[in-house]
Amino acid sequence: MRRRSYAVWWNEGDGPRRAGKLVLEPLHAVLSGNGGRRLALPFEEIVTIKYTRGELAVDRRRGAPLRIGNLDGAGAMLELADLLKPAA
Repeated sequence: MRRRSYAVWWNEGDGPRRAGKLVLEPLHAVLSGNGGRRLALPFEEIVTIKYTRGELAVDRRRGAPLRIGNLDGAGAMLELADLLKPAA
């Protein structure tokens, strides 16, 4: 059984880094965290995903690019990249 929730940090474009969790839903991922900030990432909006040194770079059709990093166990971002790549 695959995990559906990851402890992560993220930022949009040059925006502030936020910490919280990423939850995989059937049609999108939801990032939620500090300050009550929530961000839905519909899978159909993902253009590319690049995994580099424990960090994901996600280009979207609309909106600034996202950077997502690991606050979870080792290998979590690589696992997440593998789960999201079919959407790109």
